[in-house]
Amino acid sequence: MRRMKEIEFHVRSGCNPANAEKVIERVCEERGLILALKGSLAKFPGSVHWHYKKEGRGTLELTLLRDGRRLWAKVQDGRKAKWIEDELPHVRKAIERKLRKRKS
Repeated sequence: MRRMKEIEFHVRSGCNPANAEKVIERVCEERGLILALKGSLAKFPGSVHWHYKKEGRGTLELTLLRDGRRLWAKVQDGRKAKWIEDELPHVRKAIERKLRKRKS
């Protein structure tokens, strides 16, 4: 049985999803993460879903609901890597901080 860990990000109400999408991508790029996939999840129509990689092994998944009210990271057991444990707290903090500063 595959297990996964989900980490919710704190997103203020009224957050502009277009701005959030740009912030997420900018923060990940600044942290040296490599975009491997960008799409949507069938379970969440209209969502934006990213796969980020670094140092070969492991995949960090981020998902943003289009209404901008929910953003979370997911790490599946089969896609874990040490760099994700190291990077995720920094990515989360930077995204949350920048989303608080952005105007809707």
